[in-house]
This record gives sequence, structure tokens and C-alpha cells, in this order.
Amino acid sequence: MRLMKPSDFQKTVQCRFESCLKKVVRSVVKDYYKELNRRKNKEISFSELPDVLVDKMAVWDDYETDYTIFSVCGIDIRVLDDELAEALKKLPERKRNTLLMYYFLEMTESEIANLNNLRPNEPPVRRK
Repeated sequence: MRLMKPSDFQKTVQCRFESCLKKVVRSVVKDYYKELNRRKNKEISFSELPDVLVDKMAVWDDYETDYTIFSVCGIDIRVLDDELAEALKKLPERKRNTLLMYYFLEMTESEIANLNNLRPNEPPVRRK
């Protein structure tokens, strides 16, 4: 049994196909490198960005379990710092609420006094 050899016509067709295929692949690779260069000229890598901008783009997960929640005047105040939350828990409720209203709710002394049924000009000893 003799193996058949491809005809000259088949060789010609195969060579032309391979040549065309190589041209297409070169063109695709060339376009790819052009696109990479275009991006390189227009875009900035994260490593080149200042830390201030990177921090602004960062997204942090926020879970309820990360906070200690205090309720004052019907408003929930979330405290992230565990040490601060523990210190606030140790205070009597009235003092804790006064601090939370002043520092977290940004209420004035007169507003706090009105809520606690005190006169704003009353000596500080009574406010405790």
C-alpha cells in the first residue's frame, strides 16, 4: 500500500491558508499592543496613585456587630471604638446620655438642660 502524497494544488492551498492565518494573527497581536500602549498613556496604575486618592476609593464593609449602640432621645448612636463604648457603659445613664447628646448629637447645653428638666443657668453640680 502506497501513501498518497498531497498534490501540488493542495500544498499551494495549505501554504496560502497558513500565510493568511499568520497575517491575521500578526494583525491581532499588533492591535493588542497598540491597545496596551493607548491604555498605558491614558491610565494610571494604582501603585502610582497618591495614598489620599486610594483611601477615597476604598470601600470598607460595615457590620452592625462592629458597633456598640446607645439609644438616646429615640435616636440610636453607634460607637465604633470598643474602649470608648466600655467607658460609656460604666457611667450612670444620665451622665452617659448627657455626653452622647453633647458630643454625638451635637446638642447645646441649653437643649440638654431642657430635655433633663433643668434650667440652663443652674450650677453644674445639679446637672450631674
